Amino acid sequence: MKILRITTYLDFGGQEKQYISFTNSKNNFKYSYVFASIGKGGYSENDIRQKGFDVKVFNENPSFMNLKFTFILYKWLKKLKPDLVHTAAGEANFHGIIAAKLAGVKFVVAEEIGFPNHSVKARIIFSFLYRFVNRVVCVSNAVKNYLIKLGEISSETGYVIYNPVSKLPLVKRTFQPYFTIVTVGRLDRVKNQNLLIEAIANFKNEEIKLIIVGDGPDRKYLEKQIIRFKLENQVLITGFIPDPEHYLAKADLFVLPSISEGFGIAVIEAMQFGIPCLCTNVGGISEFITDAYNGWLFDPNNKNEFQSKLKGILEMDSDLRKKVAFQGMNSVEKRFTELKYVENVENLYHSIFETR
Repeated sequence: MKILRITTYLDFGGQEKQYISFTNSKNNFKYSYVFASIGKGGYSENDIRQKGFDVKVFNENPSFMNLKFTFILYKWLKKLKPDLVHTAAGEANFHGIIAAKLAGVKFVVAEEIGFPNHSVKARIIFSFLYRFVNRVVCVSNAVKNYLIKLGEISSETGYVIYNPVSKLPLVKRTFQPYFTIVTVGRLDRVKNQNLLIEAIANFKNEEIKLIIVGDGPDRKYLEKQIIRFKLENQVLITGFIPDPEHYLAKADLFVLPSISEGFGIAVIEAMQFGIPCLCTNVGGISEFITDAYNGWLFDPNNKNEFQSKLKGILEMDSDLRKKVAFQGMNSVEKRFTELKYVENVENLYHSIFETR
């Protein structure tokens, strides 16, 4: 059986990481796979190609308004003849579902990778499109419940599969002479890195350092904030790094301050590394972190709560931080493996094929 997995981009990001983790387990696959992106490729495209998979990068504008691309995709699917199309992310769901059904693809799975910010019009469109799919995969229960609340899917259509998290290469921890906070993620407003920068500025403690691993549209704004608060010697933005473990190895604390987060792969990576984590309480994060047991949670819209929690962790006995980190590592060690993800996804495909 041939399965097409198509998303919006194949550069770097959470969805791309999911594909990389998935293809790491190719020796365990029951089906054959082709990968595609509507927009640009890049790091993830190259990684997947190097593993021997066919990858199609259309380099097209993924906008919902670009119906020309829907036709291009339709023609390509007629030639490819996949048995099942699995789309992921809003634009890929829109174009992919329409093109697949027009091309006569019998089985279609869509996937919501986060909390869609849909207008009323978009809700109507997606609630209509999702009637033509076999399942809508959701990366957490929080995402599934949100889509049900929007009226876009039914409880029966939604199907939760947690993202896989690749085991990071073993890198020796290199503790610094100062308290080092690390955050990893795309630099945009929804990831809320500015909350961390403002907190560092308010503490006025030069013994605290912040490393922001990532790149994105908000980078210039964050760099201006660093200059504004005179934090050039305390805050570093690395840009995109394919191997963040070298920075995680320096961390005393990992922080995820996102305003919206469907799952949070970077958090799991940090927990696997044995780093205590302070994270936003939105989305799927609270499905694997219990506050003050295997990590800490806070409301990303409450600056006072965040600063209070961060201050408490900074002043906490290091043995207690280590205990929370150890409990965090144990709690995720076998829950989000690549093999578990492959098993869950292919079991879903199998159950769909069995319905024909």
